[in-house]
Amino acid sequence: MTPSHHGPAGGSDALPDPTGGMGADDPDRAVPTGAAQSAGDRALGGWNILPLAVRIDGVQPYTLPGDPAGDEPAELVPTPRGIRSVLGYHRAVAACAEGPSYLQVAVLVDDDGRTATVGADGSVVAGDAVEELAATVHRMTGQLLEPVHPHLRRALVVHLDAPELPLLAAAAQVGLTAVSRDGWSVVIPDDENGWWALRTGLAEPAIAVSSDGSARSLEVLLGDEDPASYTDMDHVDAVCGLSWGPQWTAVSGAEDASAAAALTREVVGICGSRTTQVQIESVASVLDLDPVDTKRLANYVDGPSTPLVLESVLQLLGLPPLAAKIVEGAKDINDVEGVTHWEPGTTAQAFVQALTQKPTAAGVVPSLHRAVLKRPEILLAVAGLEVAAGTGLAALARRSGQAAPALGALSALAFTDAASMTAWYSAIRRRGGERR
Repeated sequence: MTPSHHGPAGGSDALPDPTGGMGADDPDRAVPTGAAQSAGDRALGGWNILPLAVRIDGVQPYTLPGDPAGDEPAELVPTPRGIRSVLGYHRAVAACAEGPSYLQVAVLVDDDGRTATVGADGSVVAGDAVEELAATVHRMTGQLLEPVHPHLRRALVVHLDAPELPLLAAAAQVGLTAVSRDGWSVVIPDDENGWWALRTGLAEPAIAVSSDGSARSLEVLLGDEDPASYTDMDHVDAVCGLSWGPQWTAVSGAEDASAAAALTREVVGICGSRTTQVQIESVASVLDLDPVDTKRLANYVDGPSTPLVLESVLQLLGLPPLAAKIVEGAKDINDVEGVTHWEPGTTAQAFVQALTQKPTAAGVVPSLHRAVLKRPEILLAVAGLEVAAGTGLAALARRSGQAAPALGALSALAFTDAASMTAWYSAIRRRGGERR
């Protein structure tokens, strides 16, 4: 199961404390993407996967509900075992994966928020509400079932330079924090809705990276299709992305031929799905890797999920490795040199802001832009030349016959461009004053 999660959905049936306020349709909860989400619609018989996370770095005394009271002190049991005991007590059809600090749990729920449980005859029946499951976890272990992994971090790597970012914020009406390197920008929207607005609304290709410290993903967003939109296991190879994650295991028995065991195996298979060779080749094709680098990419994908794997892959793909450092928590984007925050505004405001931003890409045009920002007096010199040219053309137009309209139009264009240069100069000076 990748750490990125599906977009906002309508409706929310929030759980009371201590569950952290999640519900079966909570728009802020995490759900599997790509293979994980896709198979659920077809292979799970109408049940929905509800991923949860619970802290496990510690031990808690607990007793099972219904245990007789005694003088013996409660046993100290590692929280992962305690969580499995809770799930076993509720006879839940579920899978778990252990990370550095959190246990990821995938349970099945119906549209009413009732969990799938193992019946006495091995069938699958609707059991306790997910709220009751969360309450038992808290009572037994003192921990909360959380709908979004607390360590989940995500970022977009977009092929836009610094001057284009205020226009992006204005067009999407999304607040964002970003830093640019070599013509690419690492973008972090202010909130969940902003994440999905950018992820699904970008016209240019982009890369979405995410990590919760255990599971990691890299998805190529091609501008017309979002990998999270695929809902059929048969089409999972169409998802242009890579993923790494922990080992998923069944909570209840999955070895026999019962319906519950078969469904448990489906859940484990969905959550633990691996990146396919077709997906690796798709990423390599989109990003123009040669056969040698494609093989290196496959080796990274087949390797363990470590804090360095995303950084290595981004370097191989020629993308800013800074994005990996941010989602792995090695760097705070607000502490990175050159970081800017953009609030959504009007297109006119964004255009003026764009003129004051220094490009990071190589090339003639970005170099000229950087020179102008360093020496804005160049703009006044150009404006002066254009005013002189416009005055001369206007004088010629008065003395010309048939050419007068054309010369007059050129004169007006020169004056207009001179005014634009002067406005650009004023914006740069104003921006410089604000920074001081």
